[in-house]
Parts: sequence; C-alpha cells; structure tokens
Amino acid sequence: MRIEEREDIRDIFSIFHDGCIVVASIQTNTLVLDIEIQYLAERVKPEYKGFKVFLYGFRDVEFSTWPSDLKSAPEKIKDIQSIFRPELEMLEANLKENSIEVVCSQHSSAYDYCGGELSFKVDFAAVQDESGKLYTIDELDILCKGYWDEWASKNK
Repeated sequence: MRIEEREDIRDIFSIFHDGCIVVASIQTNTLVLDIEIQYLAERVKPEYKGFKVFLYGFRDVEFSTWPSDLKSAPEKIKDIQSIFRPELEMLEANLKENSIEVVCSQHSSAYDYCGGELSFKVDFAAVQDESGKLYTIDELDILCKGYWDEWASKNK
C-alpha cells in the first residue's frame, strides 16, 4: 500500500517515535529502513521486533549532526552508508520546505555527534511488518494510538 502524501510519510516517523533505524539498504532507487520498535511490533505479533519502511524515489538525503562538543560546527553527511552506520533513534518528524525531516538521537560514543536531523525527499513510502503485511497510515495510527491509550490507562 502506497503512502503518498508528504504529511502521511512524515507521520510514519512520528508514529515510530523512540524506534531505531538499525539497518538501511538501497534496492533499485528505494531506501529500505529496518526500524526496531518492539513496543509497537509486538502488538501485531508478540515475537515481532520491528517494521520495514520503504522510501521510493528517495533523494537529497542529508544528515546534519549535533556535535557532542558544543564548540564544533554541525557536519552535513550525505553518504547513505555513513548516515546509517550508527543506529539512529527517531524522536519526531517534520515537514521542512519540500523535505521530510526526522529528528534523531544517536547514543554511540564512537561518533563525535549525539544526533541530528535526517532530511530527504521521497515520491512515496510503504510500511510492512515482519510477515510482509503492508500497512496504511491509518492502520499505523490506530496501532500507535492503541499502545499509548493502554499506556496512559496503566500509568494513571
């Protein structure tokens, strides 16, 4: 199922808040992100750990770092392998000009930055679970809302 509206593509990354991009690969002009987000995946099936996000026609990918040393200038990384070498934890997503911007933290001390903004343009996206089932943005939203409603009722 194609997710085509920019707002909906942005929302994929907000729905996956606190999830980590653990693997990124390129398959015929498609960027495939393996997202580990167990708290949502296990709502589909208890043993699931995440989802795949397919970004079709992705381009202009850039990661603007937040240097760990506050005196250093941010670096703009454009190489896909370098961007996704560390796991990136997704915090929120925004629309910025014609791009999707995903705000990420990064916890490995092997890098001289603690996070940054991942921005890219894309034609459309798709999301699938570990069985290959595709999801609409509405189905993802229901999955997420169900989790947070349950969480809120447990933590009153």
